[in-house]
Amino acid sequence: MRHVYLATLGQRPEAITVAFDKLCEQYDFVEAIILHTEPRHSAIAEAYTRLREVFAAEYDGLPVRWVQITRENGDPLLDITDQDGATSYMRGIYREMRACKRAGDTLHLLVAGGRKAMSIYATLAASYLFGPHDRVWTVLSPSEMLAEPGVWHIPPGLRDRVQLVDLPVLPARLQPADREQFDDPLELVAWRRQPREALFSMLSEAECQIVQLLERHPRATNVDLARMLSKDERTIENQLRSVYRKLERVTDVDGPLNRKR
Repeated sequence: MRHVYLATLGQRPEAITVAFDKLCEQYDFVEAIILHTEPRHSAIAEAYTRLREVFAAEYDGLPVRWVQITRENGDPLLDITDQDGATSYMRGIYREMRACKRAGDTLHLLVAGGRKAMSIYATLAASYLFGPHDRVWTVLSPSEMLAEPGVWHIPPGLRDRVQLVDLPVLPARLQPADREQFDDPLELVAWRRQPREALFSMLSEAECQIVQLLERHPRATNVDLARMLSKDERTIENQLRSVYRKLERVTDVDGPLNRKR
């Protein structure tokens, strides 16, 4: 299993290395990915420079990718100050995470050290893509560490007071094939907000036919449906099972898979 570390960069970059050091006690990481906004003229300029220096000097052999999130038109994104900046940031993070998931990576996302809005959007993107083994983390450090900038590692005597918190983000219920059809997370949100349209987009022609028939005859049994469609009762049962499974993926509600009509 390939473990990949992702972190959103803000003005307190020390959280990124502190959390990474703690996570390395449990996992062997093959790569670190630092997600950031415009790195030269924005408020994170100094943090960006210092963090690069620390990774280069102290994590020899660890591949680190620095991924700049831009506006959708390619313009630099300095901060989230409007709707366009917010959606651009979420789309950029979503696409990076999706590329990692397509590669089969297990992701560990840190949402500490970045600005609040960016941490929220990163967590939302994770909720659409993460599976049961992926994790979203935050790190809690004692005041002694936070008071002074430049504390990149846990000082002796404070290790037990630095806490990694595993945030309770539910694994995405959508199947990987369903998630990968969406380049834009907002399309996925719209799809989930229209469950009827989403369900019909997943059904085969025969399954659409049986659902439409049930809408007209809600009290019909499997025997009734088989007679009306000139099909075997077992065929109707199998098609309904398939419909219920797809309904679960759209609604996040366990369907009556073993129900007899």
